[in-house]
Amino acid sequence: MTTLVLDRALRILDQLSRYDARGLALSDIARQSGIPHPTVHRLLRDMVAARMVAQLPDGKGYVLGRLTFEHGLAARARHDVAPLFATHLRRLADATGYAAYLFVLSGHEAVCYDHTNMQRLDPPLTVTVGGRRPLGVGAAGLALMAAQDDALVEAALQAHAEVLGRYGGLDVPALRTLVAQTRALGYARSGGCLNTNTAAVGHAVRDAGGRAFAAVSVSTTQARLTQREAARLAALLRAEIVEIEPRVRFRWSDGEALR
Repeated sequence: MTTLVLDRALRILDQLSRYDARGLALSDIARQSGIPHPTVHRLLRDMVAARMVAQLPDGKGYVLGRLTFEHGLAARARHDVAPLFATHLRRLADATGYAAYLFVLSGHEAVCYDHTNMQRLDPPLTVTVGGRRPLGVGAAGLALMAAQDDALVEAALQAHAEVLGRYGGLDVPALRTLVAQTRALGYARSGGCLNTNTAAVGHAVRDAGGRAFAAVSVSTTQARLTQREAARLAALLRAEIVEIEPRVRFRWSDGEALR
């Protein structure tokens, strides 16, 4: 029983982490997590009391709580790789005038660890720090997926087969094609799956063991991302990654501390 309760609480936290910017209603949490509505209601009550979850002022939604944030701060010193990339993201943004993102591999997902916070971005930022996406969605997620071995690619495709349609009508065959195209190009190019006006170029970053654990992307509008511009952005990404990878002295693993 204790294991079941823990599993359900973690599933609720996982759902909230995906929608924390606007929060989730109780009914949405129940539907997306597959947990019965009365059980979600009971667990949320206990998690709010424990400060793991907070209820929005209007009472219509829930977000991650302050204690969850504090736990993240405590773990940051051992798991945060964003400082390795910060200077390079800024250089990419300065060189292009576009938004630059860092995504990191997390199971079958890609998580935004950092982005440039430039003024008057066009298009605006499409994801916030902490935002999660299925592996393969967006240029960074696609670059990360294409750099994995075929077994992990297939596992990720099957894990997210039912939700890919939310991202511009993606499906498993289409994503397989995009993976093949990315491997042939040497970088990822995506557009329209997250925002009809957004397009991006992404490139994977490898750890000390040669495994792709992160990806950096540069995002602009679809009209601006011509074939020539995509190639220019890919070259800029490669130049930064050539400097980043020698400084990555760890092997990435979800179960291990980096420091």
